[in-house]
Amino acid sequence: MDDKQAQELIRKIYGKGPTQDPQQTNSHDHNKKGLKKRIILGILIVAILLSSIFGFFIAIFSRFMLFDALLTLMPGEGLIEETNILILGVDGVGYVNRSDTIMVARISPQSQKVSIVSIPRDARVEIQGHGEDKITHAYAFGGIELSKSTVEIFLGIKIPYYIVIDMAGLRNLIDELGGVTIDVEKKMYYVDSSQGLFVNLNPGRQRLSGKDALSYLRYRKDGGDLTRIGRQQRFIKAFADQISLSGNTLRSPQIVFKLLGYMHSNLNTRQVIGLAVNLRKIYDYGSIRMTSIQGGDNMVNGVYYMRPDMARVKEVVNSYLKTDIISKEVINDKKESIDRRIINSNN
Repeated sequence: MDDKQAQELIRKIYGKGPTQDPQQTNSHDHNKKGLKKRIILGILIVAILLSSIFGFFIAIFSRFMLFDALLTLMPGEGLIEETNILILGVDGVGYVNRSDTIMVARISPQSQKVSIVSIPRDARVEIQGHGEDKITHAYAFGGIELSKSTVEIFLGIKIPYYIVIDMAGLRNLIDELGGVTIDVEKKMYYVDSSQGLFVNLNPGRQRLSGKDALSYLRYRKDGGDLTRIGRQQRFIKAFADQISLSGNTLRSPQIVFKLLGYMHSNLNTRQVIGLAVNLRKIYDYGSIRMTSIQGGDNMVNGVYYMRPDMARVKEVVNSYLKTDIISKEVINDKKESIDRRIINSNN
């Protein structure tokens, strides 16, 4: 009987073959142990990566929550004083920028109040160096300085600060927030190619994109500036409501920085932070009053103007912007200063 037959006989009797080579067994066990080590090492690496990513998002989330808490708890009274701020929404048409939205806001940190007075863009006022014209044209004629001086002289008050908002940037910010919910009061359809304006909105409560929200603000076919101002004020409330939503509150730093990128102001960093802190507190716990300058229709050489009712203008100023009244002497000084700048510019 040869070796092969002997091995086959043993397998049949005992149900197993000859003993395996010990060296092969040790090599097989070593490979198994190496594979286990690699699997354990891989699991550890994945766990560390997941922990790092999770920790990163927790840190970001915590910072956003901290920023939001700071806006709520930080004492804003010492960061900005009670003051008047001119707010312009600048709408570029072709190569000319005009202030499509004109407001004066008085912020009162101590009493937690904000008063906002809207000025119709078609209001006929005196613009130094240009005679009587629509107040919106002051920005096109002389930028923010001439706009601020014109509004100061018109209202008879000091306005130390200004904020100029790029309306195209506001459109982008509204999209960043996921739109803004507004109850569109009626069907709005209006086309003005010269102004690059196309409005087509259906009535009802709806979420408007940045483009549609600006269309809602710029619609002009239903009663002129005063009706538009009413829409602007409703938009301000809806915009504030959208920012205050929990999802957007967690993104407060991002929202604030984006908004700062779309505006130009003579407020310093400390005052901007103070303004943000106080506006947040006033929205949550204080009061916001809004009104507009009233007047009558006025056609001059075929051009429409709104002729302000100066008696009512004085009442609004006393009620909403009652301090920092400019004397006649200061007004005259401002007019002379503007005249000198115009003369120097022409020279």
